[in-house]
This record gives sequence, structure tokens and C-alpha cells, in this order.
Amino acid sequence: MNKSDDFSIDIGWNFPNIKKYTTAFVLLFFFLLLIYSNSFDCSLHFDDFSNITVNNNIQITDLSWVNIERGLYGVIGSDHWQRPVSYFSFALNYYFGGLDIFGYHIVNFSIHFLTAFFLFLFIYHTLKLPLVRDRYEKSAYSIALLSTFLWAINPVQVAAVTYIVQRMASMAALFYIMAMLFYLKGRTSETLLKKMMFFLASVFFGVLACGTKENAAMLPVAIFLYDLFLIRGVTKENLKKSLKYGIVAAVAVVAIGLLYIGEIPTILSDYEIRSFTMVERLLTQPRVLIFYISLLLYPITSRMMLIHDIDISTSLFTPWTTIPAFLAVIFIIVTALYLVRKRPLVAYCIVFFFLNHLIEGSFIALELVYEHRNYLPSMLFFLPLAIMMIRGLQYFSNNKMIFLVLKISIIAVMIIQGVSVYIQNNIYKDDISLWSDNSEKAPRLHRVHQNLATAYFTAGRLPEAFKEANLALETSLESYQALNLSSKCRTHGLLGEYYLIKGDDDRALMHHQEALRLDPAYHTSYRRIAEIMVRKSRPQEAESWIRKGLAEKPTSYTYHAILARILLKRGYPDEAIKEARISLALNGNQSEPYAVISGAFRLKKNDTMADHFQKIAASPGLEDPGAQAAPILMQAAP
Repeated sequence: MNKSDDFSIDIGWNFPNIKKYTTAFVLLFFFLLLIYSNSFDCSLHFDDFSNITVNNNIQITDLSWVNIERGLYGVIGSDHWQRPVSYFSFALNYYFGGLDIFGYHIVNFSIHFLTAFFLFLFIYHTLKLPLVRDRYEKSAYSIALLSTFLWAINPVQVAAVTYIVQRMASMAALFYIMAMLFYLKGRTSETLLKKMMFFLASVFFGVLACGTKENAAMLPVAIFLYDLFLIRGVTKENLKKSLKYGIVAAVAVVAIGLLYIGEIPTILSDYEIRSFTMVERLLTQPRVLIFYISLLLYPITSRMMLIHDIDISTSLFTPWTTIPAFLAVIFIIVTALYLVRKRPLVAYCIVFFFLNHLIEGSFIALELVYEHRNYLPSMLFFLPLAIMMIRGLQYFSNNKMIFLVLKISIIAVMIIQGVSVYIQNNIYKDDISLWSDNSEKAPRLHRVHQNLATAYFTAGRLPEAFKEANLALETSLESYQALNLSSKCRTHGLLGEYYLIKGDDDRALMHHQEALRLDPAYHTSYRRIAEIMVRKSRPQEAESWIRKGLAEKPTSYTYHAILARILLKRGYPDEAIKEARISLALNGNQSEPYAVISGAFRLKKNDTMADHFQKIAASPGLEDPGAQAAPILMQAAP
């Protein structure tokens, strides 16, 4: 190895060349561990609940194929495999540690660290390719390590590391970059056996990436362009030779997309739950992309949040920033194409960013902005910046003062970024800290006030919950984040719970009825109204309401138990016993149905059976669904 490739040339450290991989591995591990050390006890948030906490599909107790296959379907109700690799990882977490969040965070951190290390290897070997090595090989180690650090410690990545469910984004990126690294090794290997082994590894990890999250579907195109830009070189002759491979790559992307999305009408129907059209989304995305770029370059905590507030672009001129953003994106992409022969590496880094934003930043009816979507696209974002920094250090290596200033500035940036990561992790500590921060930064959004109200309610801080719920009602239709009127119904449901606790049944009834008016499928309110009717000595109406709830949620053991109690109150012991047994068949670990059966036999003058079931109802360890906390807070009733 040429001494000019030694890391000491650039930053003044003197490590033997044989230890450079180990050095990178250790530096990345300990620095990332330091800045993420406060993330391992951060609580579950937002989509974590539906994907993990109440998702019976991933809550496996053994590794039988039946349980594993159930986990591959993702969330309950899915009729096909859905991000199977991601959900299988959650299932393994649950199998080994239940809902202990520490284990989930350990896995998330490990994924982030491994992604960073494989990214370093990929960049390092890329800089040694024949087309670019004359320009970069002497500083390959320095550039690769600095670029990787700038990516790995960027605070924007917290959304994909500390937010547990977004393991989907980070793990997809891990397999994605591994697939690209092994493709590179296959293309540069000299023996047929090595080529085959590396290509097979590339295909294997590519399949895992696509099975982890949909945005990995761009991998075939990313590899095709990588080969064209940095291995073959962009010439007319190579373009002609590569055309067939480009077509194959494009077809592969479409095929993977159809496996996930299904038919085109499905894409169009998804917009029915959005408050923006496909055209409006396409018009808005250039502004989102420019925002992402600015956030990666200037990632201060005041600009980062889980749910962002952004105005929808209704035309090229509304808001006025739409057309400048559109032109800026076009200019950047055209510049990349212009540089493709003179600066193929820089050109590829630019194309890589926009290419990997294409799925989540195009016509699919997803929400408009999420920080975790930058995790994969930004993997090569800092490579041109790292090249400029190392070039600057080399240029001023004979001027000790300027060299020292530049060196200190780079270190300072890394320290500031690390501190920002630590601060972001503290924001993710619990739901109150997360949503309090989000509501201060995006006060117009309904969901942040609703979620903060829920967090306060769960913590027993009722006055704050009441205040935030009312703020949510005031802001619920003012931004694109209010998907439709059903989002408003949850706020009314929470206010209904508040008034139930306060003993004001009339106001509770008003809010739950309003919740059902806005969203008749919001079945939890049927239960609460039924309970209110029982207290008002109107059992017939109570039965009617709980049956409506069962029509929406026929497998709810809680609802069957409540119906059994109502039927007993109405004097129908046989029907009550029947509903109680259905409830027990759905969940045998509850006391309420046994108490109902006991009461029913007492009504039938069978004291022996009544006493028997009364003893069972009094057994320790049985749950009481009638006394459960309001399921309206986070999820639907069980």
C-alpha cells in the first residue's frame, strides 16, 4: 500500500495500514454509542403501538413456522406479506424480550452502526475504482471515514434510529448498501468464483432490502447507474451497450412496486383519505426535497420534529416557493448529468439522493414529509462535502494556522452534531416530551395536539389533556395533516373520556356521539355510550349501542363481556351466558364473563353453579375488561 494512502497524511494520526478497517470500526462504534447512549430507554411512540404493542402477529412465543409466517404478514388484517423482514425482526425482538424497549433499541442501534460501517467500506472501495482513483485514491481512507461520520452522526438520522418502528428505514438501508458493496466487489474481482459469490451475496441482500421496505425497490436502478457512471463510464458506446440492462433494472423496480402496492386503482383510491390530490402532492414534493437538503446541511433541533407542518402546493405559484423549488431540483439534476463525465462520483452522489427519494417523494399517496425518509437517500450526500474538506486540509497543509482552523472547524461540526443527536434523543424520551416539542414547533397541526392530549391523559394530567384536546379541535382542519374528519373524532372521544372521569355523563355522551357522527366506524365510542346508558338505567338503549360496536368489532372480547352484563341486567340469563362464553372463548383470562355467568345462574335459581362461577370470577390474576382504561387513547378496544 502506498504511504500516501495512509490516514496520517490528512488528519495527523499515525495508524498502521493493516489496522485501518479496525480503526474505522472502533471509532464509529464508540462515537455512535456515546451520542446514542441516552436512546436505549426512550419509550414507544406513534406507529410503534399499532406495529408492535397491539400487533398480535409479531407477538410470537415460539419459532414455529406458523408463528413466523403470521409475523410476515405485518399488521393484523393484512392479506399478504407486508415488509416481512422488518416484521420478522420485531417478532424476534418480542420472542426474546417481549415488549422490553431496551432490546428493540439495541437492535436499532446495531443496525445503524453496521450501516455506517458498510457505508464506509462501500465509499472506500468506490474511491479506488479505476475511473476515479487518480483523483481520490491517495485520500480514500480519510474521505470515506469523514463522509461516513458526517452521515452517521447527523441528527436527522435520529428519526430512523431512536424511533423504533423506523427500523424499517434503517434496516432497508443496511441491506441496500451491503448489496451495492457486494456488487462492487463482484465487478472488481478477478476470479469467476469470487465474482459469483459476491454477486449472489448482492442478490441476497438486495432481496432482504426489498423485503424490509418499499423504497429499496430502487436498488436495481441504483446499481445500474453506479456501474454506468463509475465502472464503465458514460460514453455513447457504453450507453448503447448498457441500454438493455437499464430496461431490466426499470422492469425490476416496477415488478417490486406492484408486489407491494398492487394495482394502479389502489394507488388512486389511497388518496381518498388524504386532504391533497396526486397533482398537489407532485407539486409539493420539490419543496419537500429542498427542505430535506437544507435540513441535512443545517440540522438544528429547532427544525426537527416527528410531524412537520407544510403548506400544500395547489399550483406552480401557490405558494410562491413552489416554482423556485421545482426549478432548483431540475437545475441540480441537470448539473449532475453535466458532470457525469468530468466528475462521475459527484454526479452519482447527486443522482443517488434524488433517485432514492423517488418512491416516497412521487405519486404514491403517502404523507408529505417525514425525516426518516432521508436515511437511505442521504448515504452519499456528504461524500462531495467530505472531499471538499479533505482537499481543503491538503491545500492548506503548509499553512499551519489555516490548517488548524479548518481541522478544528471539522471537529467542532462533528461535536455539535453529536450533541444535537443527544438532545434529539432526550426529546424522544416519552410521549409528553415528544409531542410537547412537536406542538411548539408546529402549533397548527391537529395530530400533535391530539397526541399530546393523549399523553397527558395517560399520565393522569387531566387539566393539560383537556387544554390540548380543545386546541386540537381548533386546529384539526387547518392543515394537510388532518387526513379527514375521522381524525377529529378521536379528539371528541378523548374529551368524552375526560368527562366520564369527571362524572359528567351528559357531556361525555355528547362528545362520544359527535365522534360517531364524524366516523361511524370508531367503535370505541359505542362501548362508552352503552356504559352511560346502563348508568342512566336505559339497558335497552345500552344493548342497541353495544351491538353496533360489535358490528364494527365482532372479535372484541370486551364488547361481548359488556353485552353479556347488559343482557343479564335486562333479565335474559341464557343470552347473557351465551355472550359471556363467547367472550371467554376470545380471552379466557378475564373475570367479568365469569361474574355474569354466576349472576345468570343465580337468576335461574341455580345457586350451586352460581357459587362455582363466582369463585372463578374471584380468582387472582384475571383481568376485568369492564374496568379497563379507556382504549380510546391509543388503540381500539381488544
